[in-house]
Amino acid sequence: MVRYTIAVMGAPKNPESEILIQEQVIDIFHEEQLSEHFLCEVNPLGQVPVLSSAALPENIADSLEITHYLAKSYPSLIPQLYEKQITRLLADLHALNYFSLSFPGREEVAQGFVRAVQKRMEGNISEKYRDALLYKKEVIERNKVGGLQPMVTEEMNEKATFLLSELCSLLPSETYTPKGIPKGKWLFGLQRPTALDTHVVVFIARMRDVGREAIVPEQLGAYADRAIAEKEWQDVMGGRETMVAR
Repeated sequence: MVRYTIAVMGAPKNPESEILIQEQVIDIFHEEQLSEHFLCEVNPLGQVPVLSSAALPENIADSLEITHYLAKSYPSLIPQLYEKQITRLLADLHALNYFSLSFPGREEVAQGFVRAVQKRMEGNISEKYRDALLYKKEVIERNKVGGLQPMVTEEMNEKATFLLSELCSLLPSETYTPKGIPKGKWLFGLQRPTALDTHVVVFIARMRDVGREAIVPEQLGAYADRAIAEKEWQDVMGGRETMVAR
């Protein structure tokens, strides 16, 4: 979500506000996010993305928080006219448990994360690292193991369905405004994407990748198709899906 947001965030509010982004790849498939350096110095949650800078008092280790930080310098991400709606809807979108929606009934996936942490705790490690691993294990058990309980998965599916329906209602129903100005193709009929668009398009892509395309309204699906066909998405994703094969 953050990489796609960066790809479309437009111009800064002034030259002094420009943020130069340098990406550093974290090899999550080889558990780099569980390393001592990452857990103790970068993000105790042991997940990506993370925004790190000498200009920040501390790392920002949450996609939504990173997005709000970027929007302070790039106002087109959260236009003032729609700030309250965008802020609320982004919060609702990130309140969903994506793991629940992505791996329903696959407790072995969650337990695999637990075992990976436990294995690292078996060695001769520092107390600081052990404490960090214990915290990471608690996070996994709460969000991943707990998130796969059938009642949680069903609740997330219902909330996602309701939210996507609400988002669909924000698509332009007319081609022109009352003043004859052409409407844009993005949410609220805007000419360029906001942070809400970037996060919603990624979420829709994920729902499709995990076989939940039925919860995406047809009109919202067509909107996502248009975004996915554009250069910004293609440059970020390079033809990949939002997750590895199940």
